[in-house]
This record gives sequence, C-alpha cells and structure tokens, in this order.
Amino acid sequence: MTEDDRAELSALRARLSALEDRQAILDVVYRYARGLDRHDAEIYSSAYHEDAIDHHGDFLGRRDEFVPWGLGLLASEWDAHTHYITNIRVDIDGDVAHSECYVLFVQRRRDTGQLDIGGGRYIDRVERRDGEWRIAARELVVEWSAEASSTSFGGTEVYPHGTWDHSDPSYSRPFELPAPEGIAKP
Repeated sequence: MTEDDRAELSALRARLSALEDRQAILDVVYRYARGLDRHDAEIYSSAYHEDAIDHHGDFLGRRDEFVPWGLGLLASEWDAHTHYITNIRVDIDGDVAHSECYVLFVQRRRDTGQLDIGGGRYIDRVERRDGEWRIAARELVVEWSAEASSTSFGGTEVYPHGTWDHSDPSYSRPFELPAPEGIAKP
C-alpha cells in the first residue's frame, strides 16, 4: 500500500466516522419525538444522559424530572399530539456536538377538539459518553403558536388511530398486515 493509499484510507475512515456520529445524533433527536408522541417514558428518557438538563417554558430540570413532567403535561389537556422534526443542523467537535432542529407540534385538546399548533427550535448540546450520543442540554425556543378548530376532511374514521401504549402499530415486530384476499374493497 502506497503512502497515498494510506492517506486516502485514513481520510475515508474519518469521513465514515463523522457520518456515523451525525446519524447517531439524528437518531437521538428522532427518538425523543417518538418517545414523546407515544408516551413511552423509556424511549423518551433514552434520548437524554441521566444528568441532562432540559428547559421547556417554565420547566428547568434534570431528565428524571422532565420526562414525567412532559408526559404528564401532554396527557393533562390533550388526547392526541404529533411533533415533526425538520431542518436539523449538527456541528460535531470530538465527543461534543451542538445541534439545532426545527419542530412543528400539533396537539388536539381533549375537551374541545381545538388544535394547538406551534413552531420552534430545539437547541441541543449532545455528548458522546461511553460510545453513545445523547442529549446533555436542551432548550425549546418557541417562535410562534396558533389555535385552530379541529375538523375532519372525511374518511379518516376508517384509519387506525395511534395509542399511547404498546398496542400502537409502530411497536409490532415484525410488522405484518392481513392478506388482502377476501377483504371487501370500497
């Protein structure tokens, strides 16, 4: 192997390592949203290091206080919600990364069906400890919020609805559907 080959191999290894780190950080950000929207405290808390700090509005505290606070808040007034994560920017420096991602959240009020909608950004410091990337510090910056009436465009009643437990289809492993033969078509 020539010196040029060794240099090229070393550069490829560095690029692959950087891509693996970036993907692991993206997985953390997405895991947070999944755990939150499925009300799965185990998945939700796994996005954070044990000593992580989160700042959400009037809440500022550690992971083990934040997770029940967040899930309790959403269960207190809303019967459905989704968090959409987009525009993720990640700056990695060794075992520390800083990320910013945009979030769009939609929550349906249990009592009125009204939709509470908002947009903002999660500002994170993510750290790799013992080979695993997790959030060490997170702050939610809210850019806007709005209310809307909840109306159905029709036909959605025939679709499955999400649940806040392991009966939700996303937990099915392997995910399978019944054979379509013999099922009446509309």
